[in-house]
Amino acid sequence: MTAHRKRTRPRETFRDAVAVIMAGGFGTRFWPLGTAERPKQFLTALTGRSLYAQAALRARRLVPWRRILVMTNAAHVGLVREQTPNLPHQNIIAEPMRRDTAAAVILAAVIARRRFPGAVSVVTPADHLIQDADAFRRTVAAAVKRARDGGLGTIGIRPTYPATGFGYLRLARRPKGTQPACVEQFKEKPTRREAETYLASGRYLWNAGMFIWRAETFLETARRHLPQTCALLEPLGEALGTKAFARRARAAFRRLRPISVDFGLMEKAEDVWSVPAQFDWSDVGGWEAAAGLLPADRHGNRVRGSVLLDRASGNVIIADADHPVLVVGVRNSCIVQGPGGLLVCDRRHTERLKPLIERILA
Repeated sequence: MTAHRKRTRPRETFRDAVAVIMAGGFGTRFWPLGTAERPKQFLTALTGRSLYAQAALRARRLVPWRRILVMTNAAHVGLVREQTPNLPHQNIIAEPMRRDTAAAVILAAVIARRRFPGAVSVVTPADHLIQDADAFRRTVAAAVKRARDGGLGTIGIRPTYPATGFGYLRLARRPKGTQPACVEQFKEKPTRREAETYLASGRYLWNAGMFIWRAETFLETARRHLPQTCALLEPLGEALGTKAFARRARAAFRRLRPISVDFGLMEKAEDVWSVPAQFDWSDVGGWEAAAGLLPADRHGNRVRGSVLLDRASGNVIIADADHPVLVVGVRNSCIVQGPGGLLVCDRRHTERLKPLIERILA
């Protein structure tokens, strides 16, 4: 008789896991298609299914819907319900105002600990593109296993080029497979020369803002480094599920100092480790990155919507289905028609858009 190796059941792998999706961003990078009413993570024009909905389906491969929490702005609760109808309404946590990521992550840990004692939280952004769900699951499984032993975990991305737009994690050793490695230091966005050095060393990962930890372990660390934030947010656990929650949350958030979880906590924590991602990843950080989501025609144009082209090449063009866009003799441009307005930009200068868009939206 052939002996069969006993396999770990999926439910056992993630038996104590809780998925936390961070969907509160008001990003300006996808103006005019993305607006304050429907920001980047909820857009469907680029990929058919929004980045948020894709993140929710990845989370569902880990845990049941009842163990998925979504942290979002109060203005976007309707979009979360619309795009994930199977998610229990009580699992949508509305942040009354923007206070950066530390507040959202601490509140998520408070809720996870109260509702799911002993929970290991898997915290992921809602606006990143990860197409290999199986590889994502394998990576997270390794991180959840390590988190049960303590410390604060991250999932780092293996650099593929000397990026200057990402933060980095410096590891104690070169990463191997999904083996967790100690994080020696968080590095801010580097210069080109620094990024080239990081890439050559093989000891650095991109910091993608994905975290794994036992909720209680994280809160113990947060109390040490952000005591005032914790003092304001931890009592909200008692009001969860009551009519008083929204009122008490507004009062608490008004008194919070905005600070990121990286700067306020992770960079100061003692036991931080990282599991190298085994999946391809993109933060879809702007229109140039979004171009890769659209198929190219034989002239290199990437088009979505009602668009008519003549002697045009290398363009990214997104148009409203009801308002055709005619493009003649234009090359290497980004042309986007959306509810916020009209964007016309040379693709070489898309990195200059953010301050200009902020002036429009001010």
